[in-house]
Amino acid sequence: MVSMHAIKGIPVSPGVAISRAVVIDAEDLPIPRRTVSRDGVPAERERLVRAIEESIADIERLREQASATVGPELAKIFDVHVAMLKDRQLTGQFNQLLDNEMVTAEYAVFVVMRRQARLLRSMDSHYFREREKDVWDLERRVLGHLIGDTRAELSQLRQEAVLVAHDLTPSQTAGLDRTRIKGIATDAGGPTSHTAILAHALGIPAIVGTEDVTQHVDSGDTVIIDGHRGIVIVSPDAAKLMEYR
Repeated sequence: MVSMHAIKGIPVSPGVAISRAVVIDAEDLPIPRRTVSRDGVPAERERLVRAIEESIADIERLREQASATVGPELAKIFDVHVAMLKDRQLTGQFNQLLDNEMVTAEYAVFVVMRRQARLLRSMDSHYFREREKDVWDLERRVLGHLIGDTRAELSQLRQEAVLVAHDLTPSQTAGLDRTRIKGIATDAGGPTSHTAILAHALGIPAIVGTEDVTQHVDSGDTVIIDGHRGIVIVSPDAAKLMEYR
């Protein structure tokens, strides 16, 4: 039996949650470089256009949902996502790879988005470094439409849970079902991260910046999220459970 232990993080949304954990693995799967014939390039362009259009439709639905739950100001996060996918400079980079190297649409998205993420990460401005998460969010969304999204849908959870992840994208956080997700703990993030802002707006107790909570929690473990003190208690004993209840 796993003994009780506590992990410290940054409290960003107050409250206490006691529930079973659902651990979301980091999505960082490399896309293999595959090529097509010269005749196959137009079909890859069409696949890419369709995936981008479907992604924009997803984001606009999410923006409406977020506007209703957390308010129009925070929902503007998704205006940034739409603007990025409509940016001709970005789509031009996709098409350049398709035309010059005759690669698949998913490989073009993978290469260009990783390049964008590295560029943002290297900038001095905190605002631009935070935008790296938006790039990851968009990469996952477009690739999901191109090759199928194998990630478990958080919206399909059947029972209450505490969500444990390396980090959550704006889309994942804004789309959380407040009746099911009782608390959040992440390895990454800070007080001004999207996860922190959206969790606070949704009223979900949350702790970010633990650095390694995903290494100490398995799905199914009982977890206490103390959003006041910034402590994640894993496998609490009976006395600790009684204290918090």
